[in-house]
Amino acid sequence: MIEREVSLSEFADMAPLKGSEAKAALERLRVSRNWEGDLSRMIPEEDARRLMERWAQVSDTIGFQSNVVKPFLESLMAQTTQGVSWNAAPNSMDRGMLFLSNHRDIVLDPSLVNVALLDHGRGSTEIGIGSNLLGSPWVSDLVRLNRCFVVERSGSARERYEHSQRTARYIRHVVRQDVPVWLAHREGRAKDGMDATAPALMRTLSDGCQPEVWNNLNAVPVSISYEWDPCDVLKVNELLHTEKTGQYHKAPGEDERSMWTGLVGQKGRVHLEFGKILEWEENEGAKKAERDMATTFDRHLMSGMKPWPNQGLAASHLGLDASIVALADVPTDDEKEAFQQRMNHVSSQLEGLGWSKEEATEKWCQILSAPLTQRHALLDQAGHSHGASH
Repeated sequence: MIEREVSLSEFADMAPLKGSEAKAALERLRVSRNWEGDLSRMIPEEDARRLMERWAQVSDTIGFQSNVVKPFLESLMAQTTQGVSWNAAPNSMDRGMLFLSNHRDIVLDPSLVNVALLDHGRGSTEIGIGSNLLGSPWVSDLVRLNRCFVVERSGSARERYEHSQRTARYIRHVVRQDVPVWLAHREGRAKDGMDATAPALMRTLSDGCQPEVWNNLNAVPVSISYEWDPCDVLKVNELLHTEKTGQYHKAPGEDERSMWTGLVGQKGRVHLEFGKILEWEENEGAKKAERDMATTFDRHLMSGMKPWPNQGLAASHLGLDASIVALADVPTDDEKEAFQQRMNHVSSQLEGLGWSKEEATEKWCQILSAPLTQRHALLDQAGHSHGASH
């Protein structure tokens, strides 16, 4: 099936802001908050002051990204991580146009991908972000100035299906213009630590499981491994509520709080692995080609994940099989102490929310060790290595 030609005007309401709209939004956003005060809560005051001076001189999105966003992220990473490393398969940054990654943090996942691309000499990606996160006008301005396009997540099942089809058309349109795109491999963050690709996404992006349509996207799996999750208390609380009552209702402003916590919280070491460009694969006779492709994608994601020692400690705490524990490096004494301190902090915070220490600790360890259990289930244990890091 040959897809009909589309024009950017069809996507004006969801595309990143450009031209006079962007210029107006930049000025509107700059005066909408006390940004110097907000930024100085995340980065040194001198860095915040310098960024605002640069922002006053910016008139377009390219200048905003290069003179404000990238320096902010570099300063933030220096404050909240113990180092960010990345490794890329040959051609994965040179040709790859659709970067599909696992999804743990609303803001940082695509931001880290973009910092790596910019370091490699590539332009930054357009970023897919759910409409549910645009609760405030300033947030909407900020994300659309930061090369984000809006993925609509409201409406009936039929309307949501139509929204997803439209988003896929937009992505294919942008990729044809030689513009890279970042997209999460599933809707919503992996709160339980299990990075499972959505089969429906594989079907939608490939326009009904057409190998040629998928292959034209030059899709690259990007595995993002955070040593620590700043939002772990929030995620454990949500999962425990869901298990107990069958549902969880977010409080007003909770998404913004989660975004803030993910930004300013300590993440330890962070590693990004850009895999090889993944062509469409399915087993002969597969009943659901999209499920087959989602599992294939998961294998590539898992092969690029960095197993941290704290994940092995969590697996050991749960009494999981030794073969799962052994997937992580042997922890040092300092790493053991850091694990114990974090576990005590999490359980203390959750006890204050009404959960027992045992409930909190078990759920936290399940989330932390999930990448190891998933890797063990998906991959053969021989011949999978991480490659050298930058």
